[in-house]
Amino acid sequence: MIFYKTSSFGNDFIEIDCRDLPAAAADNAGRKAAVPLWDKGALAKEICDRQLGVGADGTVFYRVGKQGVHFEIFNRDGGVAELSGNGMAGLAAVLFQRRLAVSPLRLLTAVGSRRIDLLARRGSVFQLDVEIGRPDFSQRRFFPFLKDGQESSTCAGLKFFPVSVGNPHAVVLCRDRLAPGRLAALGKKLECHPMFPERVNVEFVHFTSAEPPPVGTAPLRPASCRVFFYERGVGVTPASSTGCAAVFAVLRRLGKVRDRLAIDCGAEKIAVSWKQGIFVHNFTRLICRGNFYR
Repeated sequence: MIFYKTSSFGNDFIEIDCRDLPAAAADNAGRKAAVPLWDKGALAKEICDRQLGVGADGTVFYRVGKQGVHFEIFNRDGGVAELSGNGMAGLAAVLFQRRLAVSPLRLLTAVGSRRIDLLARRGSVFQLDVEIGRPDFSQRRFFPFLKDGQESSTCAGLKFFPVSVGNPHAVVLCRDRLAPGRLAALGKKLECHPMFPERVNVEFVHFTSAEPPPVGTAPLRPASCRVFFYERGVGVTPASSTGCAAVFAVLRRLGKVRDRLAIDCGAEKIAVSWKQGIFVHNFTRLICRGNFYR
């Protein structure tokens, strides 16, 4: 089975064309069985294993159809994810490489259509503008505890800000920078807490600077912050585009940023902006094309 592997800020994904998956098993008489041969969740878990598989944070399954490109994503643990900005960016890179799409590209996701623009390409690196969409602060499917107008809540002694950007996030604002091990333990505790029926992605934010004074004194620069990501079904990951979007949405709602934010992920910095919705400025590397044997 042919696959591609991509990486966006260290957040890596496997992309598989659904046409490469056998549609159904056949019985001894050659008749197609009703049960598909490939369980996508199980396959995602297997291929994402970093010791026994290819290794990745998630797997994207795609299908190029008459109405557009259908996008489906599973986390490393085999669980379904509603959306992934870096997953969409990885798929866009594969489609542009294979000449199966042109910019601007529209992906048909579980939460609606999303746009990806190709800004530039240098060898295996694609510079992209990825639409995440509008945030939802009252999504009771993910946050059944929410009341009208409620901005924040508390879980395991931590105050967090719930927001959906297609998938659920709990954004925790930290006064001090904590050790990665401590943040990972807290992230694991929140991710699977019973108050989140579909689990939750967690971002720990150390807000480092606000935007400078208004026009006239110095050029405007985006506010910046340091973020530690703990993803649902993945664990600690170096970056997350939907996580960046969730942080931006919360800080913007609280009046701490305007329409731009620079997010420091450690080795990388990610630019997020508002253009009638949230967009992430993305750099994705096409790592390899290979065959996976099962």
